[in-house]
Amino acid sequence: MGTLGKILLFAVSLFLMTATSHARQTLVIATNHYPPYVTEDNNSSFLRDLFDEIGNRININFEFHFYPWKRCEQMVAEEIAWGTIPYRKTATRQESFLFSDPLYLADSHFFAYSADGSKPPIKFDTLTDLQPYRLGGIQGYYYEPWFTQAGLDVTYALSEEQNFQLLQHGRIDLFSTATTMGWYMIESLFPPEEVAKFYTLEKPLVAGEGLFLMTSKDYPQTRVLLEKFNRGLQEIKTDGTFAKLVHKHGLVMTN
Repeated sequence: MGTLGKILLFAVSLFLMTATSHARQTLVIATNHYPPYVTEDNNSSFLRDLFDEIGNRININFEFHFYPWKRCEQMVAEEIAWGTIPYRKTATRQESFLFSDPLYLADSHFFAYSADGSKPPIKFDTLTDLQPYRLGGIQGYYYEPWFTQAGLDVTYALSEEQNFQLLQHGRIDLFSTATTMGWYMIESLFPPEEVAKFYTLEKPLVAGEGLFLMTSKDYPQTRVLLEKFNRGLQEIKTDGTFAKLVHKHGLVMTN
């Protein structure tokens, strides 16, 4: 091989090595339809926009796969997916999983429905005060052990949509979810005259706590990945990008 050929071969090899070193890693995120935080439509999905911005800063592609919530947690536990969102942090989950810095702070209230529009107040100091009521829930959610410990009567469904339909049909009395998401879902599912019959209990189940990315402690290099992720998240909070995304999706700045 002549000198020119060797130079060309070296240049090509150097290019390939550089391209490989800068190739983006792809990480799978398991999630479910949870508007306005996560939807399959990129244009109306706050957290997908957020992850795109974080990925641009840390050179990682995030690939979203949609499943029922219980399956999302299984996929992370089995290391099929790097993470799942948005999840609440609990002591039980912290035994097996790691959590990112908060993605967003959100209240969760109990929703109720009054067919005649009277909206009778339902008050509770502790969860045991809700024993006379029929609750709806989703298996695998953070509140499941709380409800069990409080001895509550809970019917578990597969989705928020099913629970709100059960609520409207009088099959359950209360259902808790992130407050912003709950109203978004109600307004998507029902006509205005029915929306007006839904209401929330005054006391939240969860007040101003974080929604997080959750990842398995056993996923390869997960602590390194989580550190990079948190760094990217902090960058976009610092430079104003986070605030722009919050405004774009009609949310309220909380953190």
